[in-house]
Amino acid sequence: MFRFVPEDRPFPYWFGPFSSAHGTYSGFRINRGRCGTWVESAGKSSFWELEHSEGADALSVLMMREWGGGRVLLLPNGFAVKPIQSDSERGARILIGRFDGPLVLVQQDGRRFDLSRTSLLQPGDQWPGPKGTGLECAIQSSGTLTCNWFEGSLATGRFVTKQLRGPDSALADGFRNARPGEVSGRVRVTANGAVITNRRLSDAAWSARYIGIADRTTWPDWSKWIERRAA
Repeated sequence: MFRFVPEDRPFPYWFGPFSSAHGTYSGFRINRGRCGTWVESAGKSSFWELEHSEGADALSVLMMREWGGGRVLLLPNGFAVKPIQSDSERGARILIGRFDGPLVLVQQDGRRFDLSRTSLLQPGDQWPGPKGTGLECAIQSSGTLTCNWFEGSLATGRFVTKQLRGPDSALADGFRNARPGEVSGRVRVTANGAVITNRRLSDAAWSARYIGIADRTTWPDWSKWIERRAA
């Protein structure tokens, strides 16, 4: 079951890994009071909301009460981070809570998609879930994951690129299966650790492909990027 525990107030600033939204429909965000994500299929967009649970409801209620909605980034280590100044790459962000357990999305026709259940997928398979959630990273030929983000305040901060996870032969092999002929490129790591990437099919067509899993227990301690001062 999905569980969510809010951070103590005042919410601390977050200066760690972060991905900005691409447009107004990417990532997890509030729609009609519920947290979920927009998914495009066959040229149409539909909203897949988090399945009702105590944790999912608590996250939705918190975002509605504090900010009237907006976007939240659910990081693969279990941190929930919210941009508060704007959703731009240099905007201020805060850590609003921590989560664990599977994220289950309910489609408009009632079908469920569990982000944590990837055992039936093989590296290179088409990714059947949302394509616009998760942390944007770069994968190296060794399977190492790095991330680029704006660290610090708008006035004195800078863009940094840091290694988040060391070599992983399974992810390296998975990337080569997902994008034949390539050994490095951009990937997304979803909230439950599934790593996906886009394969170019033609000049105008792309397909999201599954690479593998970056298990939550394999991420390092990210507490060094929490700044506990009033936000």
